[in-house]
Amino acid sequence: MNPTLVLFLRLTAIIAAGIVVLVIVAHLLVIALKALVVAAIIAALVLGALFVYNLFRRSKYPVIR
Repeated sequence: MNPTLVLFLRLTAIIAAGIVVLVIVAHLLVIALKALVVAAIIAALVLGALFVYNLFRRSKYPVIR
């Protein structure tokens, strides 16, 4: 086989594999980003609920000790 053809095929295979890896990594990053956004929303809801709970739990007339 022609050495130039072998080099061309080898480089083409390496570039194709690199593109596939980049697409997979980008897809995983999108999934991770969505999970991060969902986690941030859940954390905000939990902190808001704790704030409201503590707001209503606090006594209006504190005891002086």
